[in-house]
Amino acid sequence: MTPRHALRAGALLSLLTAFNSHAADPCSPVWSSTSTYTEGQQASLQGSNYRAKWWTRGEEPGTTGQWGVWQLLGACTSGNQPSPTPQPSPLPTVRPSSTPTATPSATPTTAPSATATPQAGNGCLAAWSASVAYTGGQRASRLGRNYEAKWWTQGFDPSQAGPYDPWKDLGACGATTVTPTATATPKPSATPTAAPTAAPTATATPKPSATPTATATPKPSATPTATPTPVGSSLVPPRALTLEQPGDIGTLRAAQQRSFNHTPFQSTGYWVQTGDVLVVNYHYTGGAPNKGPEIWIHSIDDDTWGYSTAQKVKLNVGSTTITASKTGAVYVAAFNTPTDGELKVELVSGGRVMPRFVLGKHTAADWAQMLANYSDAPYGELVSQRMMLTATLPKVKQHVDDPVVLMTLWDEVVRLTDEQYGIKPGNAWPHNPTPHRFHYVELPPYDGWMYSWQYRMASASADGALRPVLNSKTLRTDGWGPWHELGHQYQMSTFTWADQTEVTVNLTSAYVQRALGNASRYETQGTWTKTFAYLAQPTRDFATQSDLFVRATMFWQLDLTFGQDFYAKLGTNYRNMPAALRPSTDAAEKQTFIIETSRVAGYDLTPFFEQWGIAVDAATRTTLGGMALKPLTQPIWQNRDSRVLYRL
Repeated sequence: MTPRHALRAGALLSLLTAFNSHAADPCSPVWSSTSTYTEGQQASLQGSNYRAKWWTRGEEPGTTGQWGVWQLLGACTSGNQPSPTPQPSPLPTVRPSSTPTATPSATPTTAPSATATPQAGNGCLAAWSASVAYTGGQRASRLGRNYEAKWWTQGFDPSQAGPYDPWKDLGACGATTVTPTATATPKPSATPTAAPTAAPTATATPKPSATPTATATPKPSATPTATPTPVGSSLVPPRALTLEQPGDIGTLRAAQQRSFNHTPFQSTGYWVQTGDVLVVNYHYTGGAPNKGPEIWIHSIDDDTWGYSTAQKVKLNVGSTTITASKTGAVYVAAFNTPTDGELKVELVSGGRVMPRFVLGKHTAADWAQMLANYSDAPYGELVSQRMMLTATLPKVKQHVDDPVVLMTLWDEVVRLTDEQYGIKPGNAWPHNPTPHRFHYVELPPYDGWMYSWQYRMASASADGALRPVLNSKTLRTDGWGPWHELGHQYQMSTFTWADQTEVTVNLTSAYVQRALGNASRYETQGTWTKTFAYLAQPTRDFATQSDLFVRATMFWQLDLTFGQDFYAKLGTNYRNMPAALRPSTDAAEKQTFIIETSRVAGYDLTPFFEQWGIAVDAATRTTLGGMALKPLTQPIWQNRDSRVLYRL
């Protein structure tokens, strides 16, 4: 198991206890399902104050769980503010004791869905209603424009929708055409049952689609082909930048049921020392962004959830002068919804050049020259389309072999992980790749090994930990650790029940390991021998099996048996599942996993899970019995990497 960074659980308990011990505070503005809340903003609901830990909209406070988006601040006095506008709160976010598995949950609703038939020409459809549930393809009008729902939604104002939100703008409509009347229809697929009690009974999960839309991508070559790079490119980073506009950092993460936001950083290639003065110009073309860009001065030894020690300066249109309060790399962070124009930032003066390799722009010879020219910089950085690596300059010099091969390989590793979960370019949202990069950093003060968290993956400075991150040969042949941490960034909370965080993550390592032509770790390190010894016991209890890798082989056997696109189909089904119907307790997650894996396989997998020591409850058996599945007659739990006896 890759060691993980952890905060003592007592620290979290102590902070919550201390916070909730004082007198009740006044209630913050009442939570609104149609308002957007960002990190630090507060809202109240039913006599309690809550604080948003990251971007959210429509997730009701009190329903998202300990590691969900809303942090309970405690009871508040009566007299809630009438305004739904969220207010900021200074309460810091506490790092969890292990990788949290955020499981957003929404209160089931019985509101009818709308059936609106578009009129000929540009007539306005039935007016949108906040109390009506709309499914994908249904339409409504709002403020003189027609909209079409891209997936199930309720309470989300179409006029506020951006490119990653549930409504598609169909254009302006006339007001004279007769508008159709909304017809009440049941909520999609099934009416959710009441919230489970302390001992919940799993309910049947509605089938998102008759046939999962994700399909397997052809297996890549074992060794990715390096991307050609031009010769003679500039070694000095440009000071004038046209910013990427990847969109709000939390929207796609939440829709893909992941736990952590990607990095907001766009690399400049410059760094500053404490006291240095930066003069920065900012302007935009086209429509004004809903959020302006920010300059972040960041030291890679920051070990906080939201990089709280970084110096963060919001840019106003025109010139901004910044005196550096710390030594660190200079990044631009853009959180805005994409606009129809451009955001332009220029570092007019100040800033020191650091070695920064950009795949597709620089050669290996350029990189060598940068290391020689800018040897006084604290860091070196390498940037590709999907990944950014930042480490101290001595470690970069020691471990980076060929930057072109390294960053090309990292892009391939990310692509493979997308593929495993059914995420492909051209797929409908949210089954498409994130436009944000992943960021892997060296964390000099870290005394563990590696971890995955908000905004980054991090490695200790120890050579054994950092080498596979920075060295292309080691990453390709012995990169289980970095692949594992990338897996945490993709891990789906809805099928990671209690004590499985360090288990299901290994699906990514095993998938990448195989795709790159390496022998299975489960074979070379004797895991299968332990697995079959466990399965041969007269009684088995999966929950008490202490070997994480033995548990991981259960999940891996589903890939070996039903094909390399098994988890692509499964991931697609989970992402298509309405938020209100996603499992939100350990018991429900376990039973839903049995149902959904059986749905994807086309077989009733009850014998498989019982062999592994996972009980299938009565409600799940009833659900499976009504799905017209084939009976499982082959002992697929005998499959292993080197000998797949049963392929179904």
